Amino acid sequence: MINDKRKAERRPVRYTAWVALKGDQLHGCVLHDVSETGGRIDIDESEAIPDQFMLMLARNGKARRKCRVVWRKPRQIGVTFQQPLADGERASLVPKFEADTDAGNATVETPGTVGTPETAKTT
Repeated sequence: MINDKRKAERRPVRYTAWVALKGDQLHGCVLHDVSETGGRIDIDESEAIPDQFMLMLARNGKARRKCRVVWRKPRQIGVTFQQPLADGERASLVPKFEADTDAGNATVETPGTVGTPETAKTT
Protein backbone atom coordinates (compact mmCIF):
# COMPACT_ATOMS: atom_id res chain seq x y z
CA MET A 1 0.00 0.00 0.00
CA ILE A 2 1.29 3.48 -0.89
CA ASN A 3 1.92 5.84 2.04
CA ASP A 4 -0.04 8.97 1.06
CA LYS A 5 1.35 12.02 2.90
CA ARG A 6 -1.32 14.46 1.68
CA LYS A 7 -3.07 16.53 4.32
CA ALA A 8 -6.32 16.88 2.39
CA GLU A 9 -8.27 14.74 -0.07
CA ARG A 10 -7.44 15.47 -3.71
CA ARG A 11 -10.17 15.63 -6.32
CA PRO A 12 -9.59 15.01 -10.02
CA VAL A 13 -10.18 18.25 -11.94
CA ARG A 14 -8.93 19.88 -15.10
CA TYR A 15 -8.75 23.68 -14.99
CA THR A 16 -6.89 25.98 -17.33
CA ALA A 17 -4.67 28.28 -15.27
CA TRP A 18 -1.61 30.52 -15.64
CA VAL A 19 1.64 30.79 -13.67
CA ALA A 20 2.59 34.43 -13.09
CA LEU A 21 6.22 35.00 -14.06
CA LYS A 22 8.36 38.16 -14.04
CA GLY A 23 6.54 41.34 -14.96
CA ASP A 24 3.24 40.66 -16.68
CA GLN A 25 4.35 37.35 -18.22
CA LEU A 26 2.00 34.39 -17.72
CA HIS A 27 2.74 30.75 -18.58
CA GLY A 28 -0.28 28.58 -19.44
CA CYS A 29 -0.81 25.36 -17.48
CA VAL A 30 -3.47 22.86 -16.44
CA LEU A 31 -4.36 22.33 -12.77
CA HIS A 32 -5.15 18.72 -11.79
CA ASP A 33 -5.89 16.81 -8.58
CA VAL A 34 -6.70 19.86 -6.49
CA SER A 35 -7.40 19.95 -2.75
CA GLU A 36 -7.67 22.62 -0.09
CA THR A 37 -3.91 22.40 0.44
CA GLY A 38 -2.39 21.90 -3.02
CA GLY A 39 -2.49 20.37 -6.46
CA ARG A 40 -0.68 18.93 -9.46
CA ILE A 41 0.06 21.18 -12.43
CA ASP A 42 0.82 20.04 -15.99
CA ILE A 43 3.17 22.53 -17.60
CA ASP A 44 5.78 22.70 -20.34
CA GLU A 45 9.30 23.30 -19.05
CA SER A 46 8.79 22.89 -15.30
CA GLU A 47 12.39 24.02 -14.76
CA ALA A 48 11.42 27.55 -15.83
CA ILE A 49 8.92 27.85 -12.98
CA PRO A 50 10.22 29.47 -9.75
CA ASP A 51 9.94 27.67 -6.40
CA GLN A 52 7.22 30.12 -5.34
CA PHE A 53 4.72 31.77 -7.67
CA MET A 54 1.18 33.06 -8.06
CA LEU A 55 -1.22 30.70 -9.85
CA MET A 56 -3.91 32.61 -11.74
CA LEU A 57 -7.14 30.61 -11.83
CA ALA A 58 -9.23 33.08 -13.84
CA ARG A 59 -8.51 35.18 -16.90
CA ASN A 60 -9.31 38.39 -15.01
CA GLY A 61 -6.77 37.58 -12.24
CA LYS A 62 -9.29 37.80 -9.41
CA ALA A 63 -9.08 34.09 -8.54
CA ARG A 64 -5.51 33.18 -7.67
CA ARG A 65 -3.45 31.11 -5.25
CA LYS A 66 0.09 31.64 -3.94
CA CYS A 67 1.95 28.35 -4.49
CA ARG A 68 5.17 26.67 -3.36
CA VAL A 69 6.65 23.83 -5.43
CA VAL A 70 7.13 20.60 -3.46
CA TRP A 71 8.18 18.31 -6.34
CA ARG A 72 9.08 18.57 -10.03
CA LYS A 73 9.01 16.32 -13.06
CA PRO A 74 9.91 17.51 -16.58
CA ARG A 75 6.28 18.40 -17.44
CA GLN A 76 4.56 18.46 -14.04
CA ILE A 77 4.92 20.13 -10.67
CA GLY A 78 3.29 19.46 -7.32
CA VAL A 79 2.41 22.52 -5.26
CA THR A 80 1.11 23.45 -1.85
CA PHE A 81 -1.11 26.48 -1.49
CA GLN A 82 0.50 29.00 0.88
CA GLN A 83 -2.81 30.18 2.36
CA PRO A 84 -5.81 27.99 3.22
CA LEU A 85 -9.06 28.50 1.35
CA ALA A 86 -11.59 30.83 2.89
CA ASP A 87 -14.67 29.08 4.34
CA GLY A 88 -16.84 30.16 1.41
CA GLU A 89 -14.43 28.56 -1.10
CA ARG A 90 -14.13 25.16 0.61
CA ALA A 91 -17.30 23.72 -0.85
CA SER A 92 -16.09 24.13 -4.43
CA LEU A 93 -12.32 23.73 -3.76
CA VAL A 94 -11.58 26.14 -6.62
CA PRO A 95 -13.46 29.43 -7.11
CA LYS A 96 -15.98 29.51 -9.95
CA PHE A 97 -14.71 31.34 -13.01
CA GLU A 98 -17.43 33.76 -14.04
CA ALA A 99 -15.61 34.97 -17.15
CA ASP A 100 -14.71 31.44 -18.19
CA THR A 101 -18.25 30.01 -17.90
CA ASP A 102 -19.76 32.27 -20.56
CA ALA A 103 -20.19 29.88 -23.51
CA GLY A 104 -19.81 32.71 -25.99
CA ASN A 105 -16.37 33.54 -24.62
CA ALA A 106 -15.16 29.99 -23.97
CA THR A 107 -11.51 29.40 -24.79
CA VAL A 108 -9.18 26.48 -24.34
CA GLU A 109 -5.63 27.25 -23.26
CA THR A 110 -2.88 24.68 -23.33
CA PRO A 111 0.34 24.29 -21.36
CA GLY A 112 3.19 26.17 -22.97
CA THR A 113 1.42 29.43 -23.73
CA VAL A 114 3.15 32.63 -22.66
CA GLY A 115 1.80 36.16 -22.34
CA THR A 116 -1.15 37.78 -20.70
CA PRO A 117 -4.31 35.63 -20.86
CA GLU A 118 -5.64 37.85 -23.63
CA THR A 119 -2.43 37.76 -25.69
CA ALA A 120 -1.00 34.34 -24.82
CA LYS A 121 1.44 32.94 -27.38
CA THR A 122 2.56 29.35 -27.75
CA THR A 123 6.20 28.69 -26.89
